[in-house]
Amino acid sequence: ISFTFRLFGNVFAGAVLLFVMTFLVPFFVPLPFYGLEVFVGFMQAFVFAILTLIFMSMAVVGHGPDGDHH
Repeated sequence: ISFTFRLFGNVFAGAVLLFVMTFLVPFFVPLPFYGLEVFVGFMQAFVFAILTLIFMSMAVVGHGPDGDHH
């Protein structure tokens, strides 16, 4: 659930930032912010993929001397 709130917060904040910058100065000023949002999106995808990999590996690995046998 915390991943969901984190992703929602980042996407919502980025959308608000883009909306405000586009509303205040509508031509070339928002362009760097669009690039920033694309970068943040890639970073979010990378972090979520790594955390999912870690959590899945923790769920699969045995937890003791007899945890390796199934």
